[in-house]
Order: sequence, then C-alpha cells, then structure tokens
Amino acid sequence: MKNIITALFCCLSLAACSLDKYPYDEVSSGVMWTSESLADKGIAGIYSVLYNNDLEKTKPAETTGLNWNGIEALGFNTAYYNSVTILSSTAPSAGFNWFTREWQFGYEGIHRCNDALANLQKAGLSDEKYNRYMCEARFMRAFFYHRLNMLFRGVPIYKAPITADEATREASTAEQVWALCIEDLTHNIECEYCPDNTLTANYGRPSKGAAYALRGQIYMWLKQWDLAIADFEKVAECGYGLWNGEWEDFFKYENEKDKEMIFPLQFDETSGYSSNIQNIIGARDHYDAWSELMPNPDFVDSYYNADGSAFDWNDHLPGWKNLTEVQREVFFLRDGLKSSDKDEYKTAYSGAVTRIGATVMDTYYLDNGNEERLMKAYQSRDPRLLKTVITPYTPIDCYSPYHNSGNPMLGKQLRWPFIERGTDGDCDGKDMWHDKRNSFYYLYRKYNETEKGRYIDRRRCHCDFPLIRYTDVYLSLAEALNEKDRFDEALAIVNEIRARAGMIALEKGEGKNAVNTRWDLRKKIQYEKRVEFPLEGVNYFDEIRWGTYKDTKCQGGTSGLKSMWGNFVGHRWHWKEYMTIWPVPLVETQRNPNLTPTEGWTY
Repeated sequence: MKNIITALFCCLSLAACSLDKYPYDEVSSGVMWTSESLADKGIAGIYSVLYNNDLEKTKPAETTGLNWNGIEALGFNTAYYNSVTILSSTAPSAGFNWFTREWQFGYEGIHRCNDALANLQKAGLSDEKYNRYMCEARFMRAFFYHRLNMLFRGVPIYKAPITADEATREASTAEQVWALCIEDLTHNIECEYCPDNTLTANYGRPSKGAAYALRGQIYMWLKQWDLAIADFEKVAECGYGLWNGEWEDFFKYENEKDKEMIFPLQFDETSGYSSNIQNIIGARDHYDAWSELMPNPDFVDSYYNADGSAFDWNDHLPGWKNLTEVQREVFFLRDGLKSSDKDEYKTAYSGAVTRIGATVMDTYYLDNGNEERLMKAYQSRDPRLLKTVITPYTPIDCYSPYHNSGNPMLGKQLRWPFIERGTDGDCDGKDMWHDKRNSFYYLYRKYNETEKGRYIDRRRCHCDFPLIRYTDVYLSLAEALNEKDRFDEALAIVNEIRARAGMIALEKGEGKNAVNTRWDLRKKIQYEKRVEFPLEGVNYFDEIRWGTYKDTKCQGGTSGLKSMWGNFVGHRWHWKEYMTIWPVPLVETQRNPNLTPTEGWTY
C-alpha cells in the first residue's frame, strides 16, 4: 500500500542495529551506504525518525517521533487535559525535557540526512535513483531545520556528518537557518530527477511540489510575500490541488492518496506502522480511548453562524450574559432531571441546584426542552463545527471492543451529567461515555473513528497524517496575496474554501459577510485556517507567526482548561512575552559552550 512503510518495516527489522545505535548527535560510519539495498534502508531510516515507536505513551514530552500532539496541545484549537507546563504561571526552566526532546528529534533527523548526503555515492545507484535520494535527503533536512527554527528561532547549522565531540557550533540566526532550508529546497526544485509529484510512483515521498510548498511556507515566516506567492502557485502546476469531496471524508484512509495530500506521514496496519491518535482524542465509547486532546471551548465558540455572523451564546440562550460562568451550566443540563423518579436523576438535579442555585435553576432550566434548545445553538453554525466536534445531544454511533454491550452502540449522545452508559444489549441512545467525566468537555469528531471495524484497537490507527496538504498551501497563498493588496485574488481563494465547506461567500459591501479591507480579509483567512486544521499540528505555528497567540490561546492574558460553558476546571494557561521563542535546552548549553542561553528563560 505504501512504499515508505514497506521499506521501513524491512529497514527496522533487518538493519536497526545500523540505524538506531547512534545517539542523536552522532552519525553512522557510512557502512549503511555500501549497496543499493542498504541505501534503501538508510533513506527509510530518515523517515523512521518521524514515527512514534512507543504507542503506549501519549504525553508530549514522552512520545518519540514527530510530536504532533504536543504542538497541537499548545495551539488555540485544542485543550490538553493534563497540565501544559510551557504555559504555566511559572515558566519551566530550560532543562524541561520537552525542549530537549524537540531539539534531539530535529538533530536526529538532520544527522541522518547529512549521513545520506555524504555517503549515497558509495551505493552504486543509477543516476536517477541517486539524485532522487539526494533530493529526498535535502528535503528532509530542510523539514527538520524548519521545524527547529519555528520553535527556537536560530540553531547550530551542520551540513556534513560530525561526531559528538564536533557538535560545538554556535547558533546561527533564524534567517541563516531558513537560508539553508531554501538552498536545499531550491536544489530539489531545479533537479531534473525530482518528480513534480509522488501521487502515484513513490507515493508520499518528497517531490518538487512539496519543495515549493515548504519553501513557500518559509517565505511566509520571512514575510517575503512575492516569493511565497510564486512558490505556492507552482504547487498546483506540479499536480496537487484541493480535495473536492465532502470536507470530513478527506480524513479517512480511503481518500488519503488524493491530490490534496502533498507530504504525508504514512501509516499501514499490515506493515505494523500505526498511529495512536484514536487513543489521544477518543472516549470510552470510542475504542476505549483516553480523551487527552479535546476541542478548546474558546475555539468552539469562535465558529461563525451559518449566515456568516459572529456567534453569541446570548442570541440562542437568553439570559446567558446575566449569569456567571458557573451558573451557565444550567443551559447544558439534560432533560428530565426535575421530573424523573430515578434516584440517579434526583441526585443529579440536587447537585445541579447546589452548584448553580435554586433561583437560576427555576428561571432557566427546561425539564423538557433543555437539550433541544442547546442543540440549535450548534446546528445553526459553520457546517465544519459538527463535522469537527462532537457537541452535546448530537446522536453518534459508537464502538468499543471492550464494552460488553453488544456492538455497535447506536445513537449515543454526550449528555450532562453522565448517568446512563447502558448495559449489555441496552446501549442504543444512551450516554456517550467520555473518558473525563469530572465536568462536561467536548470531543473531537475529526479523526475520531466510531464505526465498528475501522480500527483494530485504540493504538492501531492507519490513516495517513498530513504533514503538508494543499488546503494549507492554498490559504497561505490567499494570505500572501492579501498582504500584497491583491485583494480580489485572495478573496476568490477564500470563497472556494468556504464553498467546499458549505459556507456563504464573502463579498465587498455591507452585511454579515462583508470584507472591504486587507484587515477584514486577513481575519477571515485566519479563521479559515483555524477551522480547517484542528488536530494537524498547524495552528500553534500559525498563531505564533501571526502574532495572535496571546489573544487566542491565552485570551489576552490567562485561559485554561474549561467546561463547555466556560468555567475553569483545571490548569491555566498564562501569557509570557518570551514564550514564543523556545529556549536552547539546558543540557545542550552544558554540552556545547558556544551555545548562548535564551533570554527570559531560567538556566
């Protein structure tokens, strides 16, 4: 199914001793590059750095491979149930293992790329294969350096194999690091052996289109809008384009080879390579998963109404503005709490009165109609909301191989409080069992498979993960065009994305969907990026690059884990001026005396 996966499977089973025995800051001796078959394994070893080899682990600082879930937890879209140490009121020291883990991940990949670039000529490859592999190694080196640079904004540059004792260079500037990335990607763009795309042959490997896409993203960081525009326009010429089906269907493995997918992290259950994304975002009725990453209520509230107007809870739930954040729970309570004769319902009603107050309950709670009233507030929104987020009282078919109910479980709903999960043979229509039940939290629907047989278990998810996809390129093109005052062209792109989602077009003039200035359109482009890319590890980097992180993630200063109705129920997120540039890890400054501690952080 996927040639990278097949090569990796062989590589790690037959040659792991050659690829994996070296620490991240050393490289192999070149033994891996003395034949064509070993060169195949060596190139596959570069990609293996991206994979999480311990799917039991889900915490950002502990997982191996590409730390998508940690970066996602830092973004505006997503709330992480556990503490996000980087956002705590007392910032972690530069010795925090998450910083070290990202640094090591990046340099492990870079050193493997440098090893390939220095030694591939020994393998006796054909000109075509040699040059294609050189392009892949250059692309991946640019990929790793770019990720490091987005986090640390300047790191040491190594372009050739080194020993641990030789890792003593000072950090180059962010501009110098991006210049190296541009140099590598330009080589691929100019190389005749680098294919325009890899949608068929060598599926998913780096291509000329991927090089244009990544180089364009670097130009966005540099605010070199004209160069970004030129590169993004070339991506379509290379054969990539928008997914044209239903928005939510793209995120299923049947459609992962569409022209939308420019550079994926590939998974294939038959070869043993899987993702644990289901375990991170699901619930107990979703393959018995853990709900580590959940939609941030501030993000859910940011979805526009279907008519294009801004959403306001008070429009749907009159009296909302008169209540405290704790009292607003009254609007989320399930029907029948007051009238039921069941002991569980009576206990739940009594608890609600204690938390909310008898007067508020008497004034706002509808014993018959509370659920319907709340549902309408979600159903009248941007269609992507219900396709991305499991909202209260929306029926969802569920499946858990560990629940003795008889599967599948049809029409289960997120209800508050949780009372009736259902028993053997009696689960249809009952409460969807959230993993976290101390309060009422949203769940992701995107990437959350609830159908029987879609996966084998919660750690064996085989849907490819997009590292670069065309919608990101297309909206970035719109952003660059808008910054160059090419307003009409940018507007046309945004409306194409909105049309696919079922949203009303933006237009000049007056009204709910009016955009008349660069500032107006900039905000709409940012909105489209947010609602298109939850759970893809994109939003955090976008918010940092836009300079909006303080206002979105930290809500101007402080935010944190919240219930659906907005009261704090867990850890807080605190804005700090220095936090958007990660510190050089303490252990690296101890190993390398030429590395300077990053301003603002504790060493």
